[in-house]
Amino acid sequence: MRRIYLLFPLLLAACSSPTSSQSVYPQNPAISDAQGLPRDSSTFFFPAADSSYTSTDSITTQTTGSLPYELRFASCNLWHFGAPVLSNYYFGADRYRFLWLRSFGRPVLLTLTQQAAGATLRTQLLDKPACGPRLTPIQFIPPGTSAEEKRKLQQEFRTRQADPAVRRAVAEANRPPVQLVALETTRPVSPAQWQHFEQMLRNSTFQQLPAFEESLALDGATWVLEAHTAAGYHLVLRHSPDRDAPFRRACEYLLDLSSARNEARN
Repeated sequence: MRRIYLLFPLLLAACSSPTSSQSVYPQNPAISDAQGLPRDSSTFFFPAADSSYTSTDSITTQTTGSLPYELRFASCNLWHFGAPVLSNYYFGADRYRFLWLRSFGRPVLLTLTQQAAGATLRTQLLDKPACGPRLTPIQFIPPGTSAEEKRKLQQEFRTRQADPAVRRAVAEANRPPVQLVALETTRPVSPAQWQHFEQMLRNSTFQQLPAFEESLALDGATWVLEAHTAAGYHLVLRHSPDRDAPFRRACEYLLDLSSARNEARN
């Protein structure tokens, strides 16, 4: 009986340890390690349950299987930021991550983390979006073109392809993005600011919002906010949300606190 009483407090301690909060995370080593390092560049950063969406619009969402293009695009940009996967393991500290992908602007990644020494907000930028359509010059020859005219058009095409300026432009369009390390910052966030942000999330009913909603817009910006807490993980992606939408206001609050606050908003 004595041994049973000695073990009982240990069992209670185990139930209240950080390990128990991690149980709400998949902890799948095929996705990432316990520090969030993704397996490789093909790793999908978001939960499959949040991504099981099939659109009827193959042009704007370009789904592959059940993965919408916007989520795959966001995942690929997170890889190029060198970001960890937040949906697989809990890291022992709450954090929120906002990914801002604009049609005509540099990608921005903001990571708000609560640590023992206090909260911080890290700002990262890429010099260009990652994983866009690859630029491949093609030649169009109209139907009915004579053999002589066809030869002429083909020669003109080869000449343009050999132009150093054209080759440089194609190489620039197809190169991977570069992290702008010189512009990266990490700033302290006060307890009041952290609490205000979480209150804005509650006002937006963030935890109840569906992860993904289809948009027919062809440009604008994609707003992706992830919550990584002991209680679990949640993702919300919206394309160009309304300016007065509570979800957008919460994201913009992080922008206002960051060194990217002067980046153009649309």
